[in-house]
Amino acid sequence: MNVLAVIPARWASSRFPGKPVVPLLGLPMIVHVWRRAMRAKRVDGCVLATDDDRIAKVGENFGMEVVMTSADCLTGTDRVAEVAGKVEAAVYVNVQGDEPLLEPEGIDTVVKAHLGFVELGIGVTNAYVPESALPFADDAVHAFLTRTVDGRVLGLSRHPIPYHFHQETERNSHVGMYAFSRERVMQFPELSQGPIELAEGIEMMRYMEHNIPMGCVAIGAGSKTVDNPEDVAAVEKIMRAAGMAEDNIHEWE
Repeated sequence: MNVLAVIPARWASSRFPGKPVVPLLGLPMIVHVWRRAMRAKRVDGCVLATDDDRIAKVGENFGMEVVMTSADCLTGTDRVAEVAGKVEAAVYVNVQGDEPLLEPEGIDTVVKAHLGFVELGIGVTNAYVPESALPFADDAVHAFLTRTVDGRVLGLSRHPIPYHFHQETERNSHVGMYAFSRERVMQFPELSQGPIELAEGIEMMRYMEHNIPMGCVAIGAGSKTVDNPEDVAAVEKIMRAAGMAEDNIHEWE
């Protein structure tokens, strides 16, 4: 297997416990994510990584390959690292389990860019979306990304960067989709958390604080995430408009 998509999922959430299995048009959210990830042309397989038996059972019931991970994982990338220790692949793509509207083409874009960065000795690739391309005007940007002229990550912050001092420039929304070489993702849990990661709560800062370069690529458009119970109705409305109706789920029953 060359490229493996990994969906990290945990039950515990202060804002939305059990979020990965919340029904969207009658189908658990992680199944929507899995179906869309499997449509990516550059992905050879997709696994669910979780420490929770309830989530694992849902995944298995729908035919997903499940890899059980430790309850001690601090981040989704820690879960991907555990998967890399059990399932060998050349590239691992961290796909967020709360983005049921993610575009398979976005995954393909990240994988293609990552393979180019690997040739330059860079083993981590981040995705971002220019603010003007965000599909939902009311969506808050959770993290911002700045880049070098040759496409490497320059900075990450929850504070809007760059600061508009002399003139305005378009900011980029950091998207929680990452591609890793096996070596780099397995290195992640071995790196200590630095003060900026702990302050900002952005896991990719761990590589930056250890002076490990990362590439980045624009994926064109973001997707609506399910952060709170209030987001469910909004996402279902978008899914209905996109033709992802309830009667599409019978093939999975």
